[in-house]
Amino acid sequence: MKFIHLSDTHILARDDYSRHPDATATLGKIIGEINKYHRDAEICVITGDITHHGHPEQYEQAIAILGDLAIPYILIPGNHDERAAFKQAFPDTPVDENGFINHGHTFGGVRFVMIDSIVAGAHHGTLCQHRLDWLRNELNAHRDTPTFLFMHHPPFEMGLPFMDTIRLDADQELAEIVTANPQVKHLFFGHLHRPATGTWQGVPFLLAASTQCGEPLDFRHEKEEDLEDRNRLNPGYGIAFADSTGGLRYHFDFIKFDL
Repeated sequence: MKFIHLSDTHILARDDYSRHPDATATLGKIIGEINKYHRDAEICVITGDITHHGHPEQYEQAIAILGDLAIPYILIPGNHDERAAFKQAFPDTPVDENGFINHGHTFGGVRFVMIDSIVAGAHHGTLCQHRLDWLRNELNAHRDTPTFLFMHHPPFEMGLPFMDTIRLDADQELAEIVTANPQVKHLFFGHLHRPATGTWQGVPFLLAASTQCGEPLDFRHEKEEDLEDRNRLNPGYGIAFADSTGGLRYHFDFIKFDL
């Protein structure tokens, strides 16, 4: 089973060029590649920061360009999104009984669990008791199904001081859930705008590239205005192959774009 992984699209409203490169143009180019080379993918998963400010007109622009995708997509919000506007823009996206954008789907024998980790008005992430309970119940209901867990915020430090200050703060609670559920075979995150891999709590994870541009690979500075971008990272996305045991093969692809 093949799926596509997008993240951190950061769409702005039409004619708003306050963030470069133009996120609509980069996402459009990536969607063109997906439609040309990956129409056989079963699903496209988008792990947050759909828009840059969470404004309704930015969601209108996002809906328009995502409508060009030749394959279906599922998505969760990121810290740049606004939950109410997100739900209004994507009314077919399931929400839980407490209004959080948590949902689960099964593709190719693998459970895809999508978790809403955003905090209104903040850039870090969290999982409140309602969201933790939802995740426990979701995993308990599918204990025999290999599971991939998708969130926007990583729950661990990556050695990048600026991004590490705005990670998920419910790391201990999530760790307890992950270790209690061996059917969780892989973790997927966005937020960092950097492709990276590793293991956490004995489970492998992937950090997605951004379809808009990469964040600086700066291991020294904690303030955004001080970040040094020695080698700019082009817009990118992931192409994944999964089997019914939860096995995964994942490729990063990057597009040429004038940064």
